[in-house]
Amino acid sequence: MTLPTILSKYNETVTINQLRKTYAELQQAIKMSEVYNGSFKDWDYTLESSIFAEKYIMPYLAKNYKTLKYLTFSYYTLNGTKTTPVTKASYSYSDKNLLLLTNPSNSNKYVTIIIDLNGDRRKNIMGKDVFVFTLFNYTYYTGGWVLTPLCPKGEHYGLYLGGIGGYWGAYCATLEGILGQDSARGDCKHNGAGTSCGLAIEKMVGKFLINTL
Repeated sequence: MTLPTILSKYNETVTINQLRKTYAELQQAIKMSEVYNGSFKDWDYTLESSIFAEKYIMPYLAKNYKTLKYLTFSYYTLNGTKTTPVTKASYSYSDKNLLLLTNPSNSNKYVTIIIDLNGDRRKNIMGKDVFVFTLFNYTYYTGGWVLTPLCPKGEHYGLYLGGIGGYWGAYCATLEGILGQDSARGDCKHNGAGTSCGLAIEKMVGKFLINTL
């Protein structure tokens, strides 16, 4: 299974390797942070984005990182929509850009991390060189999501590809559905947002990411 409509054959291989490395780095940073800050399940998810990032993530992700001058970066969805998330937590490290979003007013405990794999180099397109990760400390009791073996009711902890919508929506879908056959979840297509493309890559290559900490 390939992603011919999203990535060229060359870029597909490069992206998979970069995504695998980035995921491993992020997961290792979380584990290192736990040595000093305790289990990520007990971190303070009510903190403002930059405080959370600079307490729990960035010091353990890179020896040298800097805050982006304009505090954020913009990217484009696959359908060409320019997106500039509102946050004060945007950083550059190891030729990558990282944007972190907490949700202090939400009772669900999760943090969204958007990483541009090639930093200031273009294209800055979600699903091609920009990907979403979510750190979950989340208990799913009820709601509008369909319960499946992949998205069961209960507790969900760990680092996942995709935003909360992408996880609960796309994670429950098949790879074919994510790539466009499922109108509700298939956003990894030319007229989609691209937020589930990282998950499509994970499904495509067969669980190269370990979703536990």
